[in-house]
Amino acid sequence: MRKIKLLALLVIVAFVVQDLVDMFSGFTDGMQTAGDSTEYNAHFDLAVRPTDALVPDSLQGATNGVKAPYWATRIEGYGRIQNSVPQVVLNIAAFPLALFVLYGIYCLIRLVISVLRGSVFTRQNVRRMRLFVYSTLLLGVLFELMSYASYLNVTAHVVIPGYEVAYGGLEYTWLPYLLLALFTEIFAIGVKLKEEQDLTI
Repeated sequence: MRKIKLLALLVIVAFVVQDLVDMFSGFTDGMQTAGDSTEYNAHFDLAVRPTDALVPDSLQGATNGVKAPYWATRIEGYGRIQNSVPQVVLNIAAFPLALFVLYGIYCLIRLVISVLRGSVFTRQNVRRMRLFVYSTLLLGVLFELMSYASYLNVTAHVVIPGYEVAYGGLEYTWLPYLLLALFTEIFAIGVKLKEEQDLTI
């Protein structure tokens, strides 16, 4: 039980620290990328691949003077691009989902407090874990959809001579989230088996 309590405290500390670091990092990155771009309403960071029409430029070695061709794999820039209908819908959906995530975080805190008080294998803790895990998963799915909608909108309005825009793939690493959901369901089965055993006794 002592190990579980210690792990519960570590979860809260790690969660708060990671969120504060991510928030500060996102704020500073946003301020730096904004720069003098107030006349633009869209920032894009696109994965690109060269087409046959591209004539590669060349780099010259500083020590040996040898020239080698190069091309871009990512292009970052600003533009004036109107949001598409899917982007507007997803932005509207983000607000209620953000409230749901906040409630999920509250459930996580209540779960840890419950564990610290010695109440671990209960249906209420299962419910709290599920609310936290699945609200976080839904928010991640929403962000992935927002990223893809932004990609589709930008590629419909941006032409890059010599390049074609490639889909950059998923924004997040989904394995930890899926493992967390799996362990939550295993915990739920464990609680159910414990209740059945208590009834048998």
